[in-house]
Amino acid sequence: MAMATALEPGAEVDSAAGSADVPRIRCPACFRQFPSDEKLVRHLEKAGHTMHEPQCGACHKHCFCFESLREHILGRLAKKECAAEFSRRGCNLCMTFLESEDALTTHRLQCQFLNPGPAGKVLKPVMEHSRKRIKATPQGSAQTPLFSEECQSEAVALDCEMVGGGKDGSINICARVCLVDEHENVLLNTYVQPVLPVTDYRYEITGIKPTDFNDAPSLKRIRAVVKRILGDKLLLVGHDLRHDLACLNLDYPPELLRDTATYQLLVKTSGVSHKLRYLTEVFLGYKIQDGTSHDPCEDAVAAMRLYKRMRSRKHAGTLAHSFDLSQLSLRNGDSPQRSSSRVYSYSAPTFDCWCSDSKDVSVDESAHDHLP
Repeated sequence: MAMATALEPGAEVDSAAGSADVPRIRCPACFRQFPSDEKLVRHLEKAGHTMHEPQCGACHKHCFCFESLREHILGRLAKKECAAEFSRRGCNLCMTFLESEDALTTHRLQCQFLNPGPAGKVLKPVMEHSRKRIKATPQGSAQTPLFSEECQSEAVALDCEMVGGGKDGSINICARVCLVDEHENVLLNTYVQPVLPVTDYRYEITGIKPTDFNDAPSLKRIRAVVKRILGDKLLLVGHDLRHDLACLNLDYPPELLRDTATYQLLVKTSGVSHKLRYLTEVFLGYKIQDGTSHDPCEDAVAAMRLYKRMRSRKHAGTLAHSFDLSQLSLRNGDSPQRSSSRVYSYSAPTFDCWCSDSKDVSVDESAHDHLP
């Protein structure tokens, strides 16, 4: 068969491939091996391969998520050639392969983030022209609500801290709310008057004390402020937003949510969510929630930075190992028009890439120029 290729190191073999003597056809995206054209096409129809998937900068294998890419390059069974190349010119934060070691040194200075501190950057009086009303509060404080009714940003990040109610303290009650914009300005930072008696302050996690609720605004008021800031068009960023929205008793259009807990590229290979603490350390290069109580502004900034990092990713414009599918000898009635399609047109993407939020979608056409 003309399309058969030899089994390469690091390539996966279909479990039904049969005898090793049967010619193998390799998926040009994920490198899985298949014994027939039909099985390859069925795989392409289900795999959801797209240029938005993470790719190894050495062999250009497509991966389901960044964790699977890390396993391919840095894991216990990593491909040696890729691991060696990554150790020389790869960024361990964004998993990008740079052109040279000097380029990597410069890149790391831009890729590494620093911890923003307890409350990010609080809005300063110089920005008053961009808002109708603001109530000032000391940096790091949430004693009185700090909020801006207008937002010069296309996305805001939300994080809430919750205390416990009910006999066993298992009922989540909104206790603190923070909103930050794309520039890490704090739009809202306040404690919230509990709507139920608090039976567990969860102090080790929240750091919240009973006196923190003195003169705190009601949940109804804060929900109204959040709705005013969000309007009906801003993207809402956060980690596991369903809990934050539930405690605020707030509905928001699903198409405007950007959740770092469920975004395919940021989950585990099993599809389970990572903790925000892990994602921040691995992708941004600093630690949060490190032996101290959670700060919602710090968490909101981390979620926003993760979102912006995923939004600004560069994508390879074409498959490095592309081939003409019209050469496949399909025997199951596939139309000629369909069999001549390129690989990506066979696969319906399984997720919406956040790069579509960017005004300048980055496609790296030179990513494969150095291929042999």
